Amino acid sequence: MLIGAAVAWKPPRVTLQTLVLVPSLVGAQPQPLQLFGAAPRRESLAYRSDPGAAGDLADLWLPQGASSAHPVGGMVLVLGINNVGRDYPAVVRFADAMARSGVAVLVPDSAALLAGMLSPDEVGGVVDAARLLMSRPEVDGRRVGLVGLSVGGSLSLLAAGDPRISGDLRWVNAFGAYADAGEYLADVVAQAQTLDGNMVTWKSSALTREVFARLLARLIPAGGDREALTAALDAFAASGRALPADPALVPRLDSAAAKAVYALLTAGSLEGARQVMGALPAAVREMLDGLSPIRHLSAIHADAFVMYDTGDTYVPYGQSVELADGLRPLGRLARSSQFRLFDHVEAKGVDLVGAAPELWKLLWHVQAVLMETL
Repeated sequence: MLIGAAVAWKPPRVTLQTLVLVPSLVGAQPQPLQLFGAAPRRESLAYRSDPGAAGDLADLWLPQGASSAHPVGGMVLVLGINNVGRDYPAVVRFADAMARSGVAVLVPDSAALLAGMLSPDEVGGVVDAARLLMSRPEVDGRRVGLVGLSVGGSLSLLAAGDPRISGDLRWVNAFGAYADAGEYLADVVAQAQTLDGNMVTWKSSALTREVFARLLARLIPAGGDREALTAALDAFAASGRALPADPALVPRLDSAAAKAVYALLTAGSLEGARQVMGALPAAVREMLDGLSPIRHLSAIHADAFVMYDTGDTYVPYGQSVELADGLRPLGRLARSSQFRLFDHVEAKGVDLVGAAPELWKLLWHVQAVLMETL
């Protein structure tokens, strides 16, 4: 009788559900949820309001029994730049596990992000996905949140402040996100980050540098300037080291953006790289500001959760610390959790016993999110 009462009371019930869920989230064995949770329904549908992105599709995972008579809470899973899409095994495993736990999950794909292209327009795609999920009759629109991974975490925070959904969104969870797009670019080029006011060395992944190079190339007007800097961008992406300045190259560059990008690639320190970012042309700074959640946190009304791994080679975790520090005085930070468990945002080869302390932290973080959703 006491056990039944405890399960009926929401906190212990959600804690028990989370305990069963966590092995599936990290891909560890055994996975009891596969035995106890009913297989969800999955359907693909268009989600974008922008006619230019009408071909972008999302997968909706609905728990068995979800209906207009019995609506469930939901979440939008926002993937990062250059991601492998909604059919990636870890993404499928996450969506399936959450739906088995009673949460509707919408996983949108963006053709632009899949191609490694990032722009402020992507925020609108996240808003569209959230509005679609909130409108479904099987979903209780008052219990919908956003889970953003990597760059998707930054986009989710920006979307959470969008007036089209900011008053309705229940929560937002940013995992491995950057805070300031300009500072992030400076961190990548300097291979360093700021922690507690001190500069510390940080080593980025090759994929991070490739995406970085593509983003910088898009800041340069198409034509001769972009062609002139292609070799320099490729060299940085391959080596991860600041380039020696070529005095003969600068006079051949016509645009202010190209000159600024080259100055960034040849900056010898984090301080120098950030000074270059501050001197970018106004149009470029405006675009980067539009991609920087740290500059828009005051627009967020939802509870905000922050997760990060201290060994992250894709986004320096100091960026997540900055986000948590920015959300805290606004009264919006629900929880900030630090891990040493993930390869950026994906757990691989997890041993449930050996990783128990980290998994315990993950359990309580996920439990706090699910308390607002289930």
